[in-house]
Amino acid sequence: MEFIATCTPGLEEISAKELKEKFKIKAEILHKGALIFEGKEKHIYQTNYFSKTLHRIVVLLAKGKTCNLEEIYSLAKEIDYTKFILPSQAFAVKAKRSGEHEFTSIDIASKVGQAVIDSYEQSTGKRLKVNLSSPDIRLLCELRDKSFWLGLDTTGESLHKRWYRKRSFITSLRSTIAHSMVMLSNFEQNKSFHDPMCGTGMLAIEAFHYLSKKPNKHRAFAFEKFSWLNLEDFEKIKALHKEKEVRALILASDWNSKVVKLAKENSLIAEAEKIKFFVADATKIKLSSKIICVDLPYGIRIRKINLKKLYARFFENLERNANFERLVFITAKRCIKFLPKPFPFCIEKFYDLNYGEVEARIFVCKI
Repeated sequence: MEFIATCTPGLEEISAKELKEKFKIKAEILHKGALIFEGKEKHIYQTNYFSKTLHRIVVLLAKGKTCNLEEIYSLAKEIDYTKFILPSQAFAVKAKRSGEHEFTSIDIASKVGQAVIDSYEQSTGKRLKVNLSSPDIRLLCELRDKSFWLGLDTTGESLHKRWYRKRSFITSLRSTIAHSMVMLSNFEQNKSFHDPMCGTGMLAIEAFHYLSKKPNKHRAFAFEKFSWLNLEDFEKIKALHKEKEVRALILASDWNSKVVKLAKENSLIAEAEKIKFFVADATKIKLSSKIICVDLPYGIRIRKINLKKLYARFFENLERNANFERLVFITAKRCIKFLPKPFPFCIEKFYDLNYGEVEARIFVCKI
């Protein structure tokens, strides 16, 4: 089987590392925000249940070069959909498009949908039902310039939508980005971790989940409606998995007591009770943990904040303590100008990414 996995654009390297370390899968970058790899049926279950940086896993059905809708129709019609869709099941097609074309993504979805119906009817004499709002089977396709692929969505709701995110803001850090930052920090059981601007607790919770090897619980997956899979295999994988005890000290603090309360509530839902939350000013508290991981404010939720002064005071405080092994932080690219000059720490690497409508950058630093 060939798979496409989507992830945060700009963090493909981190997701490829996760695939290699967790599943012994060697993935290549297909394009920004997508990886391609070979695997087996078991990887449908494993990647969906255990991956923390991927958004969606797709079984690849077709790929090729094309520049018009009729060629897309021909590519899609060649597939034998009877292997994947029962006559009683409804399907839908979702398409993405980038580049210069004389048609829209809606046109692509419509053309692929017609190809699926025609192919199925030609093979079985039966016409498949379409349900755009809640399909049993969802096909995904993408056209980037002249490169086209079509596949079967195995995930359903994106993996970044963790079950524990009951209390969050529009600016709360996406969980897959938070997990990527934890991976970049080289966090281990014998190290201490602190997020001094914790907001609703995403970084600390993902740090706990990273060490505990907690899977993607309390959710359904699209593959559970696949008649051609033996779901007993998935149940065996779940039954055999044992979570690890977290011995590391994980701290999370924020100056806003109301926010800390929300973060605590999220941690309880996330089964991450051992995180120590407390109220503290990140510009004054002693920062003595070996791993400092922080989502710096961008001035979106609290617009009156003086970012230049806040950034200066935070990094001055960090420099006074200067006890960390690894500092990982994210900020909006437009806020990079507020970082102190000269910057007091060694920047090992940085990653530019698109986070919703925000262009952001993750910095990985050491003393």
